[in-house]
Amino acid sequence: MLEFLAVVIGAAAVVAVLVDMVNTLVTTQTAQGRWWLTRRVYVLAWGVIRFVAIRLRTDAARERLLGTFAPVSVLLLLVVWVTQQVIGFGLIWWGVGGVTGVGSLFDAVYFSGVVYFTLGFGEIVPAEAVPRIGALVEALAGVLTTALVIGYLPSLYTAYSERERKLMLLDDGSEDRITPANLVLARAPDGDATQLFSFFTEWEEWIAGVIETHSTFPMLRLFRSKDPGQHWITALGVVTDAALTCQMMRGAENRAPYWLLRRSIRLFTELTDGVDLSEYRARLDEAYTEGSSEQFREMYDQLAAAGFDLLPIDEARTRMLELRRRFDAQMEWLIDMLLAPRGFWGHAIGHRMGEEEVASNE
Repeated sequence: MLEFLAVVIGAAAVVAVLVDMVNTLVTTQTAQGRWWLTRRVYVLAWGVIRFVAIRLRTDAARERLLGTFAPVSVLLLLVVWVTQQVIGFGLIWWGVGGVTGVGSLFDAVYFSGVVYFTLGFGEIVPAEAVPRIGALVEALAGVLTTALVIGYLPSLYTAYSERERKLMLLDDGSEDRITPANLVLARAPDGDATQLFSFFTEWEEWIAGVIETHSTFPMLRLFRSKDPGQHWITALGVVTDAALTCQMMRGAENRAPYWLLRRSIRLFTELTDGVDLSEYRARLDEAYTEGSSEQFREMYDQLAAAGFDLLPIDEARTRMLELRRRFDAQMEWLIDMLLAPRGFWGHAIGHRMGEEEVASNE
């Protein structure tokens, strides 16, 4: 009875890993069930890393830790897959029997590792038909696992490079935090909305690419930008808010900024599927009530002075708040969960972070 139970548990462990591998590495429509092995590994590992990162003293140290996690997590996932397969097959060999030299569960797991990695030491050998065929199956599983992961990495890093390359073009001409209003003014300094709409058309294509790649490769969400103060989620936020700012302009209702907003809302919704956002919703609504009117007036006057044809201020504010409520809670949750920097900063922030770290150490 114990041997039969070992075979059942071992087979279930092996099948679970193989199904999870196919779901993660092969299929184009990745399932997001909460008990998928890949999902549990990332939830647990990210929880630990996030806990440690929050308690680091400097931004630079935090970014180094978080920047290292995502690439290392791919190796961690491979180790988990391999370990579960080796142990699973070991349970099967211990339960099935017919392997010369296997006298304990440890011997069975050792034999499983030798077969899986095709080492071929030969001191333990399958003596009967079932374990011989099974050994071939396990060796095939080991080769396929290695091949799938090796083939997966180029696609993963190509998607990462395409995402990050576009971030290098997000610039308002300053070295400080990029604001939506300044981004709009930088792309249309003379109030020419035509230039501005071309800018948003390009970024809409970037968002569409992020939707596709971050659904196929969910771990990409944890890959951080190389430049301090920059992050793909805050880049998405500032571009989306810039497109939202354009909604106070006459004639922008169904133009490029509006279509970008639709893509952004879809992406934010997919990234936060199943998340309780009630706390963020309440906090943001309170902020809109208490202090956002003055900031809105300042932005409105800034754009009006630049020559843009704007809607009446009350109508513009109502329209912007209505649209922003469709993604703002999702964006704030993602920034907190991913420990992204607040805002998207110019390249000079990296030098300032380095100086702050040295000062804090002294």
